Amino acid sequence: MKLNELEARKIILMVMGDKRPLTKSDEELALLLKKRLTKKESEVLNAEVSGKDKNATMSEQKIDVARYEALKASAIKKIKNESVHGDFFYTKGE
Repeated sequence: MKLNELEARKIILMVMGDKRPLTKSDEELALLLKKRLTKKESEVLNAEVSGKDKNATMSEQKIDVARYEALKASAIKKIKNESVHGDFFYTKGE
């Protein structure tokens, strides 16, 4: 998946909610997600926020329902990790 195809802002808002404004650009957020998540985790979350058919995503990634849900849960856990989610809201030095 290319960075411009990754809907990073929507993914982060889906996981973290909109309690705090995201201070980074879409490109910076996409780079952060790319750095922290595996390709399959990124694909699953991107499919969730874009409304893509779950079965189509599973066949593209060659995974079953259990693996799909495990990837989604793992990715959400990584994003919610305090050391990671602070990167979405703050710049270095704050």
